Amino acid sequence: MSQYERKLHAAMKELEQSGMWRSNYAPPAFRIQRRLGQQARPPHYAPFSRTAVGYAFWFAGIWGILMWFTQWRDQGYTVASAAAASVFAGLIFGALIAGYYAVSRRKHGLSRWEDL
Repeated sequence: MSQYERKLHAAMKELEQSGMWRSNYAPPAFRIQRRLGQQARPPHYAPFSRTAVGYAFWFAGIWGILMWFTQWRDQGYTVASAAAASVFAGLIFGALIAGYYAVSRRKHGLSRWEDL
């Protein structure tokens, strides 16, 4: 068993024992990354910046495309202004999600990834 697998097993056990819902500590994005073969950490153990950027990237892309085809195109937005609005919204969303996981990590007294 690799060091990553050992830490992941310990992290999942700790998260299960914390009383959190599985959907909270193993969200779809994490499960997709694992299925794709990435050595992703559960979001409670990932660094704030990595969580913020990761969620910002996906949110900005999906939200921007949806907004472009449902509203912005008809409202006369330029592609540049739509991209800027998407990036701004993504950064806010990413920071909020990363903050949520950081607060939840402290609330439940979870270990640091390095200490597992």
